[in-house]
Amino acid sequence: MKIVVRNIIYMFFILFFGSLNAQSYWQPNNTTGKQGQKEGKFYYRLDKEAFAKALLKNVRQTSKSIAEVYIPNGEGDIESFRLQETQVLSSVLQEKYPHIKTFAGVSVTNPLRSIRITWSPRGLNAIMEENFHYSFIESTDDEGFLYEVYHRDMTEKNPIKCTTQAFASEKKLTKRATYSTENKVRTFRIAIAATHEYTQYFGGKSNALIQVVNTINRVNQVYGSQMSIQFQLVSDQNILFDTEAADPLKNINYDQWLNEQGNLKEAKILQELFDNQVGSVNYDVGHLFHHEDVGGNAGCIGCVCESGKKGAGFSAINFSKVSPDYFEIDLFCHELGHQMGAYHTFSYDNEGTDSQVEPGSGSTIMGYAGVLMSQNLQQRSDAYFHHRSIYDIMQNVKEKRCAIITDSGNTVPEIHDILSYTIPKGTAYLLEGTASDADEDTLLYRWEQADSRTNSYSFSPNAKTGAIARSLPPSINSKRYIPRLSRIVSGELTQTHPAQNSAWETVTNVGRTLNWSFVVSDRNTSATTVGNTTYKTIQVVVNDKAGPFSVLSHTTPSNWYVGQTETIRWDVANTNSDNINVKTISVLFSEDGGATFSHTLATGIPNNGTAKITIPSIPITNQGKFMIKAEGNIFLAVNKSTITIKENDDVDGDGIMSNADNCPELANPNQEDLDRDGIGDACDDDWDGDGVHNDNDNCPRQSNSNQLDLDRDGIGDVCDDDLDGDGVPNDSDNCPEIYNPNQADLDNDGIGDLCDNDIDGDGIANDIDTSLDYVLISNAFSPNNDGIHDYFSILRAEEYPNSTLRIYNQLGQLVYETKGYKNQWSGMGSNGKKVPQGSYFYIFTLDNTEMYTRKGWIFINY
Repeated sequence: MKIVVRNIIYMFFILFFGSLNAQSYWQPNNTTGKQGQKEGKFYYRLDKEAFAKALLKNVRQTSKSIAEVYIPNGEGDIESFRLQETQVLSSVLQEKYPHIKTFAGVSVTNPLRSIRITWSPRGLNAIMEENFHYSFIESTDDEGFLYEVYHRDMTEKNPIKCTTQAFASEKKLTKRATYSTENKVRTFRIAIAATHEYTQYFGGKSNALIQVVNTINRVNQVYGSQMSIQFQLVSDQNILFDTEAADPLKNINYDQWLNEQGNLKEAKILQELFDNQVGSVNYDVGHLFHHEDVGGNAGCIGCVCESGKKGAGFSAINFSKVSPDYFEIDLFCHELGHQMGAYHTFSYDNEGTDSQVEPGSGSTIMGYAGVLMSQNLQQRSDAYFHHRSIYDIMQNVKEKRCAIITDSGNTVPEIHDILSYTIPKGTAYLLEGTASDADEDTLLYRWEQADSRTNSYSFSPNAKTGAIARSLPPSINSKRYIPRLSRIVSGELTQTHPAQNSAWETVTNVGRTLNWSFVVSDRNTSATTVGNTTYKTIQVVVNDKAGPFSVLSHTTPSNWYVGQTETIRWDVANTNSDNINVKTISVLFSEDGGATFSHTLATGIPNNGTAKITIPSIPITNQGKFMIKAEGNIFLAVNKSTITIKENDDVDGDGIMSNADNCPELANPNQEDLDRDGIGDACDDDWDGDGVHNDNDNCPRQSNSNQLDLDRDGIGDVCDDDLDGDGVPNDSDNCPEIYNPNQADLDNDGIGDLCDNDIDGDGIANDIDTSLDYVLISNAFSPNNDGIHDYFSILRAEEYPNSTLRIYNQLGQLVYETKGYKNQWSGMGSNGKKVPQGSYFYIFTLDNTEMYTRKGWIFINY
């Protein structure tokens, strides 16, 4: 046993001190090189000889050997990587320039972190990537002794434009619901020319060639990780021009790159240069690098391998203003993407393709991130292709025959079955998917919308076409909330014309079909680091006759106790019928303010708008939220305010433990609960459960959701003992729903004349009784325009078209007179003004002979 322990200790010291020795070629550096030190960056000095020895000792034996070296990462730590040599230079160029070598590899301790490096007389250039997050190592001196290490800067900007257009003959209007790349590596021969401005900026032909190799190495990382596409440089230094006199491209007008028909114009000079200097049969795609802010143009879309067109792309930027990565991703990868077959993915302008599937400027490589004055999602492009761009490129290159194709040894991931759904409008939802990989590679996921814009498009919840959610970088999380969970929790479900760096996600308030693609990429942990991408598309149909599905209860802060029964309410909003037809819901709980919903409170709850749930044993928190999620569907809602989970106790001191108390924080020992909703009356803001707050309820202790109030006295009819407000209680009123304080009843049948359809009791209805000379005259009215008793009422007045009505004030002065009265007097005097409140004398003559006359007093009350 002692021998074993001694051996373990011995091996530990060998490994530990061996590691220290290996790392010793990197030393922290406080001395700046050409540039001053900046916050957020790490600075080192490299022992080039020691590093080269570690890097190249195995490579000398065989090109397939693995080298293990230590390299500083973006977090400021020294990390061990296993590297394998790659061939960015063609065999001919590699033999000619043996001092330029490229490698690819992965971290020893973190297989998800890959790296690509260039080793040359200028030292080390490296790009590290983990889940599409990047960091870089670049020399800050000409000799390659001093280095800075930094993360990719997403705030960097240089708004220059790609001028590549999709001409009518090139537009492809197809798409597929399911698509995959292949387990093949496609290697294309690339030729790079450079203007004298570019070559001079990087210090001459030799250094410019190294910079070109750095760029191709970076591009290979991007194209390789998603599509297993690689580029191999076949052009020599002879077309990296270093003097103006020798530069045949010096007078090019980049604004006239193509003519109006999309044919080569100024680009023809470059195309002929490649064909003459490299040879048309010796390269598959050609591109020009230039040091000036003029943007880029691919010269065509999908012309890789096509003679007379394949060498017409350029990318140009002022390198002194930006990092190399800006040029490589936001410009060169973009223009090269066009040459390989990709269209623009932005939606701010309509180009008429079926690939404009990103809102606004877009954020992936084929978008215009940071270029626009408005509609920018963010300042820079994320270093990956939208799945639609992958489809466009792969469809094109599969048809071409110029690539060198080899087996990657990497199986394409398999996406498991995913379903389409119908959801209510104005409602959040959760997209979920699963996949597997025969190689057991780590899988990265994303959900991307696949709806291209039409002629009329703007980003809003009312958009009927186009994208209403941005692309997000791949990650190990296979779920995506729409909108993102933080906005759902805060109640921010919609966005219209979003600002830069905002969410660019919204629910839909109109009926439409959304196409969502579940995109899966594998992350192979071998040193080659090439990968595959596959996707499946589902439909999310938005029903505008249902929704929004939302939580109605817990809109203000509340306390819950473990073991307590709590009532939750939600707006079903027609989600339990028609083509949505969700019959049950689940209730989930978050203890961290809505960052996660890891606790299940209830399942199988009927989707009827209310449920009682018993609070299980969950952690104490003051940041609680709950989510109601449809079962068998994807839509959901989160309550508005926070919930505090407390330990069980008798907080209010009423002798009832809090988890059994229907009002745990307000003493109510009698536990009265009028509507039996589980909330004691002492703390229930709706005693009768009719949906009307007590403060606004005209009958708060008796359910009356319609709030009917016949006499408008503020007392609801269901609890008003005088419905018509005539001063006679309902149980004594011979006409309880019509104002009749005099209770006139001509035939003494117990039915007041105002609501008796046979006043004289002769069996003949009033409206056909010709012998009836009876009229019923009210003794009060209130002409205040409230719709109740606004006019002086004389029952059956219309039966006497020759009648005369005269109204006198208490001084005997005539204030109103009319012939053929039809119940139209609203208290307006003959002078056109309302008469004062008070008593008035009326004389109503039924005919011209004045044989039948009725007289009396009437009271006017405003």
